[in-house]
Amino acid sequence: MVAVLVAAAVVGIALAGSGYWALWQSRNPSATDAFPASLIAFPERKPLAEFVLVDDEKGVFDLKSLESRWSFIFFGFMYCPDICPTTLYDMSSVKREIVARGISASDIQFVFISVDPARDKAAKIQRYVQYFDPDFLGATGSIGQLTNLTRQLGAPFRTEPETATNVYQVTHSSAVYLVDPLGQYAGIISPPFEASEVAVQFSELYSAKDQVKLALRR
Repeated sequence: MVAVLVAAAVVGIALAGSGYWALWQSRNPSATDAFPASLIAFPERKPLAEFVLVDDEKGVFDLKSLESRWSFIFFGFMYCPDICPTTLYDMSSVKREIVARGISASDIQFVFISVDPARDKAAKIQRYVQYFDPDFLGATGSIGQLTNLTRQLGAPFRTEPETATNVYQVTHSSAVYLVDPLGQYAGIISPPFEASEVAVQFSELYSAKDQVKLALRR
């Protein structure tokens, strides 16, 4: 059973393109036992470096925007025909399940970051994500700043060549990335997303210890 869970976790991470996890897991081959299935938590959390994106609410979405609560981050684009809307729908279900387990909605946030800034503007993104949940956030930025953040999380993306009809697609990760209230890369969630299962796993990861650390920093 353990071997199956480990194999499933490795496959999910490989699909997500997380270089950080691949390096860590090679040094800790049995660590996936703690959080089987879709959520993989990193015992050694990685502090994120500064980045600057834009949103439609405050104008700037940066590292400080990830502090004070747990962040579920997903990269995609508004013209995405399937993965993006499906994931946003799944995350709305995950949010409901987490809140139902007694975790305050103010302690979590869900952020959709477009890696197609040429077509997706902040105001449009915000309206798009709020269709799935009124509290969801949307952001984007320059290719340079998007690359800065996606490389830190191991979430590669690539703009594909235009077709004859001047339409193009963007290849991106299908995973959701977890950042803790201290702005540290804490884990990764790979599809398929079973809302109740993810909520249970996150509830185990969420701890009062993180809230105490956060309170001391305020």
